[in-house]
Amino acid sequence: MASTATALSGPPYIFVSTPACVQRCLSSGVLQAKSVDDYLSIIILDKADLIFTYGYEKNLKDLKTHIPKRCQCLLMAATSSDDVESLKKLYLHNPYILTLAEVGDGKDEIVPKNVQQFWIQCSYRDKLLYILAILKLDLVQKKFGIKSAVLNAELPVN
Repeated sequence: MASTATALSGPPYIFVSTPACVQRCLSSGVLQAKSVDDYLSIIILDKADLIFTYGYEKNLKDLKTHIPKRCQCLLMAATSSDDVESLKKLYLHNPYILTLAEVGDGKDEIVPKNVQQFWIQCSYRDKLLYILAILKLDLVQKKFGIKSAVLNAELPVN
């Protein structure tokens, strides 16, 4: 908990954790409920179709009391299931469901044809020039200095 307390010494912009670890941090005072209420704007629940089977149902229900109403919630799931429906009812206020249908044989593709991704290959020297151009053209949001905390027993704190 000492290393966790150090990682959470100020409210992070990005916080990655399991529901059980967030619950432990809240109950031990490492993570302040007021900070969650004041700063949390987006919560992403990945593997929403499996998260209850991992044993986090009670933790997610308990955490719901700490999630502010203004918070946007994203549920990511490979399949639709009763668990996804339960999470949807618990966390989502006005859900919008995005279903990506496979185009063509799609099974062999890493990224489906109906999803776009862009990348620039450049030298290390030109990297900052490209970043400046992308920011000046308003192609991405201008936010730097993102504080983050990753709480996962398998990953090092730093």
